Amino acid sequence: MLRSVSVFLESGLCGKPTEFNNNVCCFFNQQCVRWRRKPRWLPVAKTKVFRVPVKNHAPPEEQKELKRLHDNYKTAMKSIRYYFTQRAVKLATGPEVVAEHKRLEEEDHSNCIRLNDEWNAEVALLREERIMREKEAKHEAILKAVEDHKRQMEERRLKVEEFIRLEKEKSKTYITPQNIDAAIERALSNEVDYNFSIDVQGNIYKGRRAKPETKKEPLNEQKYEAQACD
Repeated sequence: MLRSVSVFLESGLCGKPTEFNNNVCCFFNQQCVRWRRKPRWLPVAKTKVFRVPVKNHAPPEEQKELKRLHDNYKTAMKSIRYYFTQRAVKLATGPEVVAEHKRLEEEDHSNCIRLNDEWNAEVALLREERIMREKEAKHEAILKAVEDHKRQMEERRLKVEEFIRLEKEKSKTYITPQNIDAAIERALSNEVDYNFSIDVQGNIYKGRRAKPETKKEPLNEQKYEAQACD
């Protein structure tokens, strides 16, 4: 019977909360469940509306004996419940239990610290690997940028040298204060006419006084004979 009451208490079917200590609080609750029966909110069935339940008219001696047995049962259950409650309080608040709880908490804290250190070591290793990869990628990007800059500077230098070479070649034909007289004489002696004209057929005739060439058509033999007859 004690075992059944212990299971009854441990399963949480007692009616009031009991505080073991400041950190541990055990709540006992009791709840009745109507299993596979009509819900409470439904009305009485029509077939049982006018049914009058038959009362048990037991003799007074039997009722008195049943009440005595029921009171004894309630008293015994109350005593057993109080005994197990006090026992649970002692088990939860005794010095040995407190020391054991403290030891378990310290052990759990040590395990948490050890696990946290392991995680930190793993994260640190991953972070170092990531930083190394980022450094390598950044180093490669810098080298590539340097190579691109060198290539661009080399292309620019070649373009500048080509431009300078062409300008040097063009400078040979520049008119300077030293050769301006010769350039004027050469321009006067070699007059260039940029005028041109276009006829209706689209032929281009260069020069201001350019004219289309006139071609003499040969006389037809019949036309020549007619002229001879006249």
